[in-house]
Parts: sequence; C-alpha cells; structure tokens
Amino acid sequence: MSSSQKFTSVLETIESTKLKLTVTVSPEAFRAGLQEAYTKNKGYFTVQGFRKGRAPRKMIEQLYGREVFYEDALNAILPEAYEAALDEHELEPVYRPEIEPGPAGEAEGAIFYATFHIRPEAEIDGYYGLTYPKGDAEPTEDEIEQAITAEQTKSATQVTVDRAAEMGDVVIINFKGFIDGEPFEGGEGNDHELTLGAKQFIDTFEEQLVGHIAGDDITVNVTFPEAYHHAEYAGKAATFEVEILDVQGKILPEIDDEFASNVSDFDTLAEYRADLAASIKKNKEANLENMKRGHIMKQLVEKVIVDVPEDMYLARLDDMMDEFARHIQMQGMNLETYMRFTGMTPEQLKIGWRAQAETEVKNMLTLEAIAKKESITITDEEFAERLGKMIMKDGDELTGIIESLHPTRRKEFNRSILCEKAIELVLEKAIEVDEPMPTFAAAPEESKDEPKEEPKPKTKRAPRKTKEKPTAKDAAEETQLTLEDMTDKA
Repeated sequence: MSSSQKFTSVLETIESTKLKLTVTVSPEAFRAGLQEAYTKNKGYFTVQGFRKGRAPRKMIEQLYGREVFYEDALNAILPEAYEAALDEHELEPVYRPEIEPGPAGEAEGAIFYATFHIRPEAEIDGYYGLTYPKGDAEPTEDEIEQAITAEQTKSATQVTVDRAAEMGDVVIINFKGFIDGEPFEGGEGNDHELTLGAKQFIDTFEEQLVGHIAGDDITVNVTFPEAYHHAEYAGKAATFEVEILDVQGKILPEIDDEFASNVSDFDTLAEYRADLAASIKKNKEANLENMKRGHIMKQLVEKVIVDVPEDMYLARLDDMMDEFARHIQMQGMNLETYMRFTGMTPEQLKIGWRAQAETEVKNMLTLEAIAKKESITITDEEFAERLGKMIMKDGDELTGIIESLHPTRRKEFNRSILCEKAIELVLEKAIEVDEPMPTFAAAPEESKDEPKEEPKPKTKRAPRKTKEKPTAKDAAEETQLTLEDMTDKA
C-alpha cells in the first residue's frame, strides 16, 4: 500500500510561520500498526491459561481494554505518516512538531494533529554601499618584538635558583587543603609544578608564595569563587599547608642569529624577523576581513525585517549541543562525563549559547533574503567546488560524497553556499571609509556547516519516541496511556 493510500492530510495556516497538519491514517494502516504493537508487546501481558507472549490479541484487549495497543500503534505509524504529509505539501519544519492524538478505531482509522513552524520570509533593502572602517595590516615594530619575545620565553631554560620566588618563576610544591579544618577532595598534591602568575590556582594562592625559598613551609589562605564549578566549595574559605620543594627561574636565550636558527628555518635574525612580519601581516589581514564581515553583517541584520519563530533558536541550540558533544568526544570525553565534571547541565550550556544562536539564525535569514532578492543560484560545478573547500575533499572522493548526500543534507549545504555568495556580493559593493575599526567583537557569520569529515545524511526532524518501556506494558500495569513522550517537546 502506497503512502497516498495509507495517509491523507489537510494543511492549515495558524500564523505566518505556524502550520498545522491534520493527518488521517487509513483503517488498513492503523490495523497494521495495531498488529505490530501487539507483536512487539504481547510478552508483557499475563493472561490466565496462556504462557507469557502466547495470549491472543483479542484476549489481551478483552482484559486490558480494546484501546490498549492504540498508542503503540500510533507510535509505530506516526513517523512515516508525518513524513508523508510533509512531502505531500512540500514542507520543511524548522524543529520538532507538537503532536496531538485524535480519534482512533479499527473501523475508522486514526487521526493525529502536528503543529510546527516553517522558515519565515525575511525582507531587506539598502544593502548596497554599506561602509566599513579602513584597517591597517602592516605589522608594527612592537608586534614583531612581542612575537620574538614570546618565542624567547618559550625557549627559556628552567633552572634551580638560590633566591626567593618571584612572579614568573616555577615552584615545585607539596600542598594539602582544608575547609573548616577538614581535608577536602581534590585539595592535595605532591611534586606539583606551579608557574607563579599563571593563575592556575584560585584567588591569591600564587601571590602568597612569592618571597619564599625552597624548604619553606607556609600557610596559604584563600576563598573559593562564588561561581566555582564544585558548588559545595563555592564561596568557602580554605587553608592550604604548602611545602616549597624547589624554586626555578628561567634563563632567556640571547636574541641573535643562533637564536633565529634554533627557533626557525632561517639562518639569520634578519630573515627570521622578515618572516615574522609577513606572518603577522597575513594574520592581521585575516582578522581585518573577519571584522569587516562582522561590521557589515551587523548593519545588514539591523536592516532586515523578519519574525523569527522560537523553534528556529531551539533547533540551532540543539545543533550546537550536538556539535559540542562531537567536539569533546574527539578529546576523549563524553557529554555525560563533562557535565558531571563541570557541574553544568545541558540547559545551562544552552543559556550560555543563546545569544550566539540568535545571532547565527538572524544572520542566516538575512543572507537568505538577499540571495532570494538577487536571484542567486548555484550550478552543480560551483556546488562541488565550494563543498570541496568546506569539507576539504576533492576528486573521486568528493564526487562519491556528493552522490551519497541525503536530499535534506544537500539542501543544508546549498543554503550555506547561497548565504556565502550573498555576503560576498554585499562585500563587493561595500565602501571603505577612513575611520578606525571599532573595538566591538565581530558578529558571528551565518551558521555554516563546515564539517571536518565526510557529511552524514540527515533526515527531517520527526517525532521522537523517548519511552524506555512500551506503553502497552504500562497499560498492563494499569497506568494511563498518553502521547506526550512521542513528541519530545522542548
């Protein structure tokens, strides 16, 4: 049976970006869902005269109610029915729908309602001739000297010194911390190497070691920050018993040709300085370009007229959480461990990311509006070229990736490329003015999907099942059936 035979749907516009689908499941499709629910859950039911899992469906329904398998049947049917309805009306929700069940019966079939938001239409004018401050990418002597000094510090030799510790020295210490006279977890260390002034320890711990020599036993008094990641220590006073084992100073190398040859591929200091100057200029040019984009993007967002549905921000925050989880996994830690270690919750992380998510969504919608107004298009050749740069692939490998892209995933990349072409057009028309670059941080650009590995197909956001146990078992235990968990609503 095709999707068109199994499901029908009616679309209703509630608000400009808020739509509602009324989806009808045919009696045949619903009965198939009921049979699937029975097969999956029959082992949970106890029926006198039958071994577990062997009781006929009719007997279970007589004992537990004829609707005992209805919710599980809808759980089984809903994803396909929802996808079919979206395809029928060519819709692309920006986030998970809110699902509301309707009437259901074997003879009549079933009905459910899906409410969701789609992308808003943005309007923008006046994006030609925007101005941006002139920047200077030429390296200064101070910048070159700072780069050389930084390399000199990295190349310093660390040796024991026969004097009192100073800021910048390294001290080797044993320490043990106490709160209210009792040792606390994580407050003890031996042979710990601490650079004074590096702010590795809380409060004024490091400053209190200045002026002491190897062999000194001292008491350090500090206070944990109010926002300390271990809540049980936050704001509390602590005392540390510290034994200074060694004080080590740094001997800096002379800045000469030998130094240059040791820290670079050049034989002379003059050549090394010239290379540093070129590198500094390149970095400053890149920074100026980013600031230029940020400055222009800030002006564009102020010109756009768009009503952004909250769901778009929630979707971006979910994506940011997924990206963060992948990032820390690459560092050998899973998200659960990170949360336990930092004392943070996913909700707290999302609160911290909220402003960034709003900026990225607004930037994207702004650039999409420009791309639409300018009728910007992307050829297959251009798509391949730009995608190859985004994911750092080429040749047959890139061709294989493009051919395997899920349509939804391809649409995401296509949208990203359109946004990039739109900002490039605006930047071409922008005018440089003789003003200093403002000190505000450049606004993040439109959210671009730039994976460092092969893109993986995605499917449209569909309702999720989050219950660990089948709802039919819940019915057997005389609990009320609901569809709440099917939607995983934010």
